[in-house]
Amino acid sequence: MNYPKKHSALHLTEESTRSLYDKDTFVQNINQLITESELLKSLLKTFEEGDVLLEEGMPNKTLYVVLEGEVSQHKDGEDITADTGLLGPGEFCGLLSFQTGEPIFITIKAQSRVKTLAFDHNNFELFYTKYPEISRTLHGLIFANLAERYRNMLGLHLEVAKLTRELEKEKNHLRKVIKELERTRNAYISQEKMATLGELTAGLAHEINNPASALLRSVDYLSQNLSQLIESSAKLPSSWEIRYFFEAGLSREYADSVEQRERMKKLAGVFSHIQRSKLRLVAEMNDDLIKRLMQYSSKKSQQELLNLLIDAYQSGLFLNGIRISTGRIEFLVKSLKSYSRQSGKNPELADIRNGIRETLQILGHRLKSVKVHLDLEEIPEINCFVGELNQVWTNLIINACDAMKDSGNLYISCGVNTTNAQVWVEVADDGPGVPDKIKKKIFNPSFTTKTAGGDFGLGIGLAITQGVIEKHQGSISINDSEGGGAKFLITFPIDV
Repeated sequence: MNYPKKHSALHLTEESTRSLYDKDTFVQNINQLITESELLKSLLKTFEEGDVLLEEGMPNKTLYVVLEGEVSQHKDGEDITADTGLLGPGEFCGLLSFQTGEPIFITIKAQSRVKTLAFDHNNFELFYTKYPEISRTLHGLIFANLAERYRNMLGLHLEVAKLTRELEKEKNHLRKVIKELERTRNAYISQEKMATLGELTAGLAHEINNPASALLRSVDYLSQNLSQLIESSAKLPSSWEIRYFFEAGLSREYADSVEQRERMKKLAGVFSHIQRSKLRLVAEMNDDLIKRLMQYSSKKSQQELLNLLIDAYQSGLFLNGIRISTGRIEFLVKSLKSYSRQSGKNPELADIRNGIRETLQILGHRLKSVKVHLDLEEIPEINCFVGELNQVWTNLIINACDAMKDSGNLYISCGVNTTNAQVWVEVADDGPGVPDKIKKKIFNPSFTTKTAGGDFGLGIGLAITQGVIEKHQGSISINDSEGGGAKFLITFPIDV
């Protein structure tokens, strides 16, 4: 059937051809062409709600272009069916399997009444030959879809390169900080306060060991695993999932270890193929992340994809640990310098619970066999030096771990004393406790049970702890815990 060019919808102006590269415009023009094209009419295929267009694992010889309605994508497992998104007008169903000949990766079902163009390889070529203008648009949309996947891959490679450079900078910065600490210590020893400074620098060296060790472990892990992570990400059906799990790990807050262990028990059956260390990470995740992991948990053949997403989450955790550890190390060096110069920045209004959570994250390697019970009630913000208070939490938690020999129960709680207008924090353990004759000495800078054969783990960090708390016009006291062990009570005035 022939039409004059100026009346036929098959002959498109240059302006309309350019506009076809928009999916909505493309669909509108296809619907217009259908009225006068027998070929397009023959390609029309309609599905009712619930009909299956493509089934996972089957060979695919059909490429569908959605014209009306929506289709859903499902990844079927043994026990679950995970939804992976909706496709609407102007989008393709079965593009990769149609072009590569590989089995269909996901099942696609009609969410409503759906009208499509159904191409096989023969009529696809015929369509290209008969309608070159709109075929160019179709071709462009296909390449745009593939180009988007490629751009995502390039973006991930660039992120890996950027992170690698940043990690190397952090390692170099750490070396400089440690050298600076050593130079500062050597300079102070020659001054009149040599004895006191010797104790102080020894305490700081003790304190810096924890974030430094955590930082180096994080750097080593990321240096070894980031490249492999990005190379393997191409195996995922959606490249954004790597970023999603990475950013979730990067922003994770510390969770109660008792609750985490209960979640591990519940999840052990679902994620039966993964190592216990990875199951522990899964138990830390929120419900949305766990739901996304479940689509890969039911088949051993998908074990690599499951581990890939867990590794992305763990990489985010390690990068967050680097941020926290670097800030802690910088503070320790500055605090040693300020001892003689008596310099320092103004305090800031902060929620001290955040510092407690960050400290628990850094000391996670010491808490693997410790049950952490958190009861952090809502408290008002106080004016404080956040880094210095983080040092307080570090000292108290490490002493508790030493006392319990890294196995037991750690209780951390906080609240408000409205009568005295104070914020209080309590840190308790169920270790052997502290003898009464020792309690009077534990805040002495020269006292430590670790060099006297003691078994309850009180180091020189407690002298530093008391000094920081008193600087904030607060107080610290020690008592026996109800269940045995030691209990430290710290108070701060709300309007410091």
